Amino acid sequence: MKLLSALLFFCVLSFQTVAQLVVNRVDINQLDIGYCQLICEYGSLGGKARIYVDYGQANFREGTVGELRNFNSEGEPTERFDTVMQAVNFVEKQGWEVVSSQVTHAGSGSSNQFIYLMRKKRKA
Repeated sequence: MKLLSALLFFCVLSFQTVAQLVVNRVDINQLDIGYCQLICEYGSLGGKARIYVDYGQANFREGTVGELRNFNSEGEPTERFDTVMQAVNFVEKQGWEVVSSQVTHAGSGSSNQFIYLMRKKRKA
C-alpha cells in the first residue's frame, strides 16, 4: 500500500500544470486571441504597481475590471505586483512573450505608463 501511495504521489508531481492568465476571473489563455497589452502604472508615493490587461474585451477601461492579479488556491485575488517587471515575468511564465514596449508620460503630477504588447508563445 505504501509503495502504491508513493507511486501515485510521484505521478501527480510529474504532471505539468496548465498556465492560467486570469483577468477579472477570465482565463485569457483559453480565449481565441494571440495578443494582449499590459498597461502598467505605479501607485502614488511608491505604492504597488497596477497592471491592467487589454485583451480586446468589450468595455475595457483602466479600472479594477481589467486589473491583473495572481490568484491563491481558494481563487481569491492576491496583492498587487510590487513592480512592473514582476508582472511581466509572471505573464511570461504563463505562456506569453513581449513583442514591444513603450513608456508614456501624461504630464506633470501624473505617473508614467509602461505598455507591453504581449503575444502567446508559439508551441514548438
